[in-house]
Amino acid sequence: VIKPMIVLLMLNVAVMTIWTVIDPLQRQTVVVTQDPFLRNVETYGVCDSDHVSTFLAILCVINLGSLIFALFQAYMARKISTELQESSYIFLAMSIILLVSFIGIPVIIIARDNSAALYFVTAGLIFVVCSSLLLLIFIPKVRALRKKNRNARMSVSIQATTEEGIKILSTPVGQAELEKENHALTVVQSKSEKEIRELKRLL
Repeated sequence: VIKPMIVLLMLNVAVMTIWTVIDPLQRQTVVVTQDPFLRNVETYGVCDSDHVSTFLAILCVINLGSLIFALFQAYMARKISTELQESSYIFLAMSIILLVSFIGIPVIIIARDNSAALYFVTAGLIFVVCSSLLLLIFIPKVRALRKKNRNARMSVSIQATTEEGIKILSTPVGQAELEKENHALTVVQSKSEKEIRELKRLL
């Protein structure tokens, strides 16, 4: 797991480093509205460069390609049974990320001219991606750990109850109670046998 992560990280760092060296981002002020005297009333700032689309496309190909490959690996490992089997949750989390990316990225491109909409869509995309990944990875682990602890407590309780019962039966009072119960059962058994013999005689 660590090797693919390092390779993916290095590819992203290399692309962004080349981007920064060749075509660094420059801050630009975009004027939205002006008053009749050509004074700026509403403006917003953006960071842009001449080849931003090219480098973003390269980053998207690298990361979406790795995401699709990870989806394939999770699908192939869906039947592997382990104590904390998580391939199904990873597959679900990455499916959500892929779906949100296909929906959110075009919306971000469309909303580039509206700063409020761009900010809202970008923040929502980041929130959904991070939340789906963290919740689907860690909640099943927490549930499995709690279930394991609960089963361990139940096992200890049953063992303690059994040991306590053995201790009670090993005392003289407990043995006397057992002998009394055995005598009562013997009497009941003899009566039942006598009734069965009477019924056989009548038949």
